[in-house]
Amino acid sequence: MPAALAERSLTLRAALFLTGRIALMLAGIAVMGLGIDIVVKADLGNSPISATPNVLSLGFTAVSFGTFMLGWQCFLVLVQIVLLRREFRLVDLWQIPISVFFGVCIDAFMTLLGPAAPTSYVASWLWLAGGMAVLALGIVMTVVSGTVMNCGEAVVQAVVRKTGARFGTVKVGFDLACAALACLCAFLFVGHLAGVREGTFACAAFTGVIVNVYMGLYGKLRDAARARSKARGESVADPLVQRGGVSSQE
Repeated sequence: MPAALAERSLTLRAALFLTGRIALMLAGIAVMGLGIDIVVKADLGNSPISATPNVLSLGFTAVSFGTFMLGWQCFLVLVQIVLLRREFRLVDLWQIPISVFFGVCIDAFMTLLGPAAPTSYVASWLWLAGGMAVLALGIVMTVVSGTVMNCGEAVVQAVVRKTGARFGTVKVGFDLACAALACLCAFLFVGHLAGVREGTFACAAFTGVIVNVYMGLYGKLRDAARARSKARGESVADPLVQRGGVSSQE
């Protein structure tokens, strides 16, 4: 009887832990949506991850931005499959419905922000900086959850798993590549540079850096929690360890 009770207790704890991780992931997706909306409100260019679909919607007006965005995210899932091959988990296909939730969050927060907008060029940069900080926080929340991430961050994580590089560093490279692709598509399909501005490249260059800062803070909190747990003779489950880690350098 005691053994059965202990097993039920462990099962309940595991279920609660998984529920908490999923809640953290969904909250992170919502925070990312808010961050992207703040970046858009700054009016200095779209975020790198959405720049290419936005440019394509300008070049092919018969197709909506949302349709191109969904197609782009499906393409990013295919990139993960090519990179990871047998390591790709079927559960990661949940990235696609999560992308729908991501879009809903973006629309909802844009409505909540309403007419709020910067009134000067300097204020636009302040909004952009705030948006990048919020966006980076959401990214870290999804990574730390150890569950399913948004498509863009999942591609970055796939590269991290194959190379062992720092997540934030790979994030910078990925965002710069997205911005460059958006510029190429603009010249090819629109005829001039459109949908990409200085803020797009600022986001590409610095969002990953902010992610590295957040991950460093998380690492310190994690180590402190482990030290306290070790002192009590307990063990602490870490979703980053369970998933293989964001980076060996974190």
